[in-house]
Amino acid sequence: MPLFGPPNIAQLEAKRDAQGLIKALAHKDASIRMAAAEALAPLRDPLAVEPLVALLKDQDSGVRRAAVDALAARGGFRVVDPLVAAMDDRDPAIQLAAATAVYRRLMTDPEAETRRATANELGRVHAAGAVQSLIKALMDSDEGVRVASVKALQAIGDVEAVLPLIVVVAREQARVKSTGRSSQLVERAAAQALDALCDARAIGKLQEALANNNADVREIAVRRLARLNSPEVAGALAGSLNDDDPAIRRAAARGLQEMGWKPPTDETGAKYWAALREWRRCGECGPVAIPLLVASFDNVDPLERADIVAALVQLQWEPPENDAMAAHFWAAQRRWDKCLEIGAPAVEALDVVLHTSPKWRDRIAAAGTLAALGQTRPAPCARLDLVQQALDLLEGEGDAETKRASLEAFLAEHRQFNRRASEEVAWCDCGYPAARIRKDGLQELMSDLLAFEKTSGNVTTYYCPSCGTRRASLAA
Repeated sequence: MPLFGPPNIAQLEAKRDAQGLIKALAHKDASIRMAAAEALAPLRDPLAVEPLVALLKDQDSGVRRAAVDALAARGGFRVVDPLVAAMDDRDPAIQLAAATAVYRRLMTDPEAETRRATANELGRVHAAGAVQSLIKALMDSDEGVRVASVKALQAIGDVEAVLPLIVVVAREQARVKSTGRSSQLVERAAAQALDALCDARAIGKLQEALANNNADVREIAVRRLARLNSPEVAGALAGSLNDDDPAIRRAAARGLQEMGWKPPTDETGAKYWAALREWRRCGECGPVAIPLLVASFDNVDPLERADIVAALVQLQWEPPENDAMAAHFWAAQRRWDKCLEIGAPAVEALDVVLHTSPKWRDRIAAAGTLAALGQTRPAPCARLDLVQQALDLLEGEGDAETKRASLEAFLAEHRQFNRRASEEVAWCDCGYPAARIRKDGLQELMSDLLAFEKTSGNVTTYYCPSCGTRRASLAA
């Protein structure tokens, strides 16, 4: 027997002789090189990395396969580039082994640095088969890994990543709402990836996202579809007008509006206009709009309520019950008698008129109805009783001269001016009394008979309660 024979791989393996096995990697016999590589796999010796990497270019496919397995078992940052490169091996079996090692081993490596480097490399080589592994990495505990995975998915360009990326953006936005904190780097990267991926190819995936249980996901999908501004997405956006979330309905309607979509005059059209809060246009769609108008009433501001009421009136609808909504409905039509019938539930509606109506006569009428319900208010009149009587005289029968004589008698009776002191009355253009003119020619406001409103700076502005003309502004 020769003094020196081939290395005994089994013996070296039993002794865990990493140095001997590394030396055997250079043996001229391919079977020895392969056996040595296989024996080194469980040892994970860092000194074996470079010799194993060199074997990835071995002429023998079995040796190359053993080197792939050994490097995969070793893991770590140093094996990332070689194993990713091995995914392009000329042998399909080795390609598969290397891809499996990269996707399943390196993307789940205990070291975040390795996972980040792997994601970066997969993106660089546009590894189409890595999509699912990268999607899983979007949930990685390390922010850098998540960012690298997002960018890799963008580089690969597979629309399969669209929904997972939307989920990432929704998750980060939800974290901001709940905790005030989020990963801006991840959210920004995911948004940029969606910018790149969400073209016509992604329509199907975006439509799938519309069925997601998470409202934030659905809203992002709707907004992304709307950005495409294509007739192909009109049906999907119209379907989102039925979503339970008002923000999603509004986003869908705006998208349809921007693409010049013409809504039909049916339930879909009513939902479209309701989502845009165009209540009068909603009412033009006919009786199908009534439930939408009624359901929206409590969730809008007073100006929009007026539009809803106008639409309901046009549809010849009347409140079925004497509740708060009925009070708003009747108050908007100046049916103070109906508000009085409703009673306490009408107080809120009457207060809204009292503080927001542009017509002072309506404010006075609302104040009078509140007083009749036992709900007196300090504004808009110091003497509501006098104002009401003066308005009644102004609106009564007779010509202007007769009305003025009646009002003068009324004012004298309530000591608002004194004829014996040679005082006269200054009249508003509408015929309502505004001030007394003293003997010396100076005018004094008849503040008890005027409406007033306190503004910023503690300034009180007085108005004619008949025509709304501003009479004076006085600082306290």
